[in-house]
Amino acid sequence: MAVQFAVSGDFGADSTSSAARWADSPGRRSIRNRAAVVAPTVAAAVDCLGGWIFDRTAAGCETVVLLPDPGDTRALDILGAKAIALADAPVRAGWTADLDILAAAADIYLADARVRDEVLARRGHLTRQTYLWGREPAVELGDGFALVNTHKVSLAARAFKRAALDAAGVPAGSPSAAETLWADPGRR
Repeated sequence: MAVQFAVSGDFGADSTSSAARWADSPGRRSIRNRAAVVAPTVAAAVDCLGGWIFDRTAAGCETVVLLPDPGDTRALDILGAKAIALADAPVRAGWTADLDILAAAADIYLADARVRDEVLARRGHLTRQTYLWGREPAVELGDGFALVNTHKVSLAARAFKRAALDAAGVPAGSPSAAETLWADPGRR
């Protein structure tokens, strides 16, 4: 059985705005899981969560990465994710309500009130997975964030992550076999 990957090029010439429409479609629910990763740069997303992004996408999850400045998104294309400019994300409260998974970089969580409000609003919902990644939870991240078991990156994801790291210009090294996300205690 062949696995299909949705890449930003699949959404027409203006893939960024098409992907933004994807994120702003409340009520239009796909059977597939939907995930969003909020990252400071393409390189940071690939380096810290590239294997997790690939494994989610390979399992059929529609995955977008929201970035302050998307720039060159070839690395995300390799992982099967779409890129959206964070500024193009909907400005209404609850814009992440239709997402099954939200993984926000801890630095952006601290710096962007809109992202922080969405993370905090999702924490009480048992059916929505909400994570922070990048730096360990500290006092400034608020109470209740604890280590989630690390994501064991598949062999295929390691290979795709290596290619994505090369495309993002991250120096050569061995991609990690595990990636860490932080969430509420007891939520996995």
